[in-house]
Amino acid sequence: MPNATPRKTLAMVILALLLVFATQALAEQTRYVNPSIPNDDSAAYWLDQGGLLSAYGNYPAALRAYQKALDREPGLSEAHFGIGVALGSMGDFNDALARIDQAIAMDADNDRYHYGRGWVLTLAGRSDEALTVLRKAGEMGSLDARMFLQYLESK
Repeated sequence: MPNATPRKTLAMVILALLLVFATQALAEQTRYVNPSIPNDDSAAYWLDQGGLLSAYGNYPAALRAYQKALDREPGLSEAHFGIGVALGSMGDFNDALARIDQAIAMDADNDRYHYGRGWVLTLAGRSDEALTVLRKAGEMGSLDARMFLQYLESK
């Protein structure tokens, strides 16, 4: 800036500093941290990250997060279920059902797991099996299963 006045030079320096601070603030905001999970290397942390990544449709990253949760706590049925849902969303129905079945074997009374199994069966085009599983999930108390059944029956 050979012809810049001191005022323009100062304005450019201030603008550059503001851009640096804004970029740093944005970088810090991009990492989601659940305040109720203080340890970012725990099974709970990676389970939470898997759910968030799945919600945003980043299933490959969700699979990695759920696997990290299982590496820390191998008997975590929720992580097996999350992997199953992510695999189902990616079209890998057989592996998805196997993972959801693992979760059900660990926690047979969890109506969400049965609803998830019915949802994956629906995606796989196995409608008759899906309806049976969804009815069971609804009887177990799954409001989501009941609402999904109402939707299917209204078609």
